[in-house]
Amino acid sequence: MDMEQCTIYIRLYKRKTIEVKKWVTIGELADIAAPSEVKSKVATMRIFCVPDTSCDGRYIVTIMNIIDEILKTYPKADIQSIGDPDAVVEYHYKETKPKDPIEWLKVIGVCIIIFAGAFSAIMAYNTDISLPEMFITIHRMITGQEVEQPYFLSIPYSIGICVGVIVFFNHIGFKKITQEPTPMQVEMKKYEQDVEDCEIESITDRRRGEPS
Repeated sequence: MDMEQCTIYIRLYKRKTIEVKKWVTIGELADIAAPSEVKSKVATMRIFCVPDTSCDGRYIVTIMNIIDEILKTYPKADIQSIGDPDAVVEYHYKETKPKDPIEWLKVIGVCIIIFAGAFSAIMAYNTDISLPEMFITIHRMITGQEVEQPYFLSIPYSIGICVGVIVFFNHIGFKKITQEPTPMQVEMKKYEQDVEDCEIESITDRRRGEPS
């Protein structure tokens, strides 16, 4: 088989984070499908050099950059892109420390804020619809008796909220109930995709000399 005329499939990643290092290879930015000899050579090709290694930065590498680089070595190759057209390279000039106490404090702070917000939202909802009065009315309609605390309604309601929260977030403590992504994970993934698309558009506009 003539390696010069082979087909090379490229699936570009949406984002790649690098630390300290200056050069990025094609293999770090994309999945490659090609004959083994070609694949190993393409994967080690340098495609991007961080212009300023003294500070954090975000840069963009397009599939066109990768195609141009591959064609320098394999001018007759048929290159097929089956992924995203752009990748964001996020550079950190310092190595990330594992289990940084500050990161743990941030996580704990966010958890407290989310818990307080959810608690306030539930209480505000119960107040808006006058839930205690509604339970008293339902109890009177069913039993014909007037009570201040209809426990046979309020207790199942409280248990239902707890079960609903557990099912919604798909977690009990650190243990995941099912393998499906949680609604929070889905929303965070959508948010990350929107941020990445916005970053790509902003960087592209700056490269064209347009205001971002």
